[in-house]
Amino acid sequence: MKSFILLSTASALLCSCMVGPDFSTPQASVPATWASSPPPKSSSQDLASWWNLFQDNQLKSFIAKGLTESPDILTAVSKIKQARSQLTVTGSTLWPSISGSAGYNIAPQNGFRQATNQSFNLGSNLSWELDVFGGTGRAVEAQKAALMASVASAGSIRTTLAAEIAVTYFSWITAQEQLRTAKEQLDIQKTTHRIAVARHESGFVPRLDVEQATAQVSSTENQIPALEAQIASTHNALSILLGTYKGQLNINLPSEHTLNITPSVPVGLPSDLLRRRPDILAAEANLHQATANLGVSIANLYPKFSLSGSVNTGASDFGSLFKQSTSGWSIGPNVLQPIFQAGALRANVKIQEEVVIQQGEQYRQAILNAVGEVEDALISYGQYTKQLDITRRTNQANKEAAKLALKLYREGQTDFLNVSSAQQSWLSSEESIVVLKQNIRKSIVQLSKALGGGW
Repeated sequence: MKSFILLSTASALLCSCMVGPDFSTPQASVPATWASSPPPKSSSQDLASWWNLFQDNQLKSFIAKGLTESPDILTAVSKIKQARSQLTVTGSTLWPSISGSAGYNIAPQNGFRQATNQSFNLGSNLSWELDVFGGTGRAVEAQKAALMASVASAGSIRTTLAAEIAVTYFSWITAQEQLRTAKEQLDIQKTTHRIAVARHESGFVPRLDVEQATAQVSSTENQIPALEAQIASTHNALSILLGTYKGQLNINLPSEHTLNITPSVPVGLPSDLLRRRPDILAAEANLHQATANLGVSIANLYPKFSLSGSVNTGASDFGSLFKQSTSGWSIGPNVLQPIFQAGALRANVKIQEEVVIQQGEQYRQAILNAVGEVEDALISYGQYTKQLDITRRTNQANKEAAKLALKLYREGQTDFLNVSSAQQSWLSSEESIVVLKQNIRKSIVQLSKALGGGW
């Protein structure tokens, strides 16, 4: 027993050594402020549920459904559970392994002519690889980092899915608004067509006006099937993102008030991205894992120490199993030192060193991408907002011009070409407003995602 205590104490002291570099988060260089101006009225609301900023209950329900029922999300959750179980497996190697055995044998004597012999035996074996140079500890550290990477990767999937659901939903709304605009313009063009027919039959205008009006109506009618197909397609795409089928998903057009809401987004500072973006956190965890694996490869250069022991007892009858005369035990240390591996172990250290360099560069690239995505979203938001203000003024002028042209045409003071041109300009600016509103909504979604919102 004294020997066992001495061996255990010695192993505990030896286990305090851990070779390889200790991981520390790299000092990242990021801009102090954004080059582009943030959206006006930027608030401090939590980005974790940025979709609430749109005040659209239908959007909220869609994202909630997608984040709980999408196959991509469920797969990511499963990978996290898998990584946790793998951490348990890796961590178990830090502890002794103990197994037990029991047996009973019976054998005849002299070809079945005499009584049989029987024997009972019990045993227990212990094996423990002592983590003298920290190789196992580094392996556990690497697996912990892998678990963190799985969690962060799941966050990336979550942020991407939420953004895709919102953008697809807004695309469905845009197609609906475009269809409404086309139908409204079609009604106006049909009225113009009837006026052209009446004036031609009265001999005031040539047949050319009628044919031009007919072509204008047909052109607008031709847009409607394409828009209806787009509505169906985005409906189906949204269903897939939510993990369901088109026939099981009902979508309703939000109120005009909801559609006109332009939410503010809490932009913060570039340095906030380092702790908020899941892809940056995943890249950091991957770098941590690579650094720990480097420690594992370095530890493989050193001897491996282990402790093994056993306790056994055997007897011809069960009652004698636990008598001292029938029992025995043994315990002792072992050492394994690599002697010749043709340079494989040191080459593996070099490999892991290069992996650390690669993961470090990927971490840096993730930060560059994150800052660039935020800047792009800020630029898009600002430009689309300016364009929308200008296009609204243009649209109002086009609307008045179309009304005036039709009035003058009724009175015979202008030709049909002016009417057609004015109405086409009005339709074009109406469509531009719809598209710009979609682009603004999309840029807000992209900005929220780029800032690491959604998890």
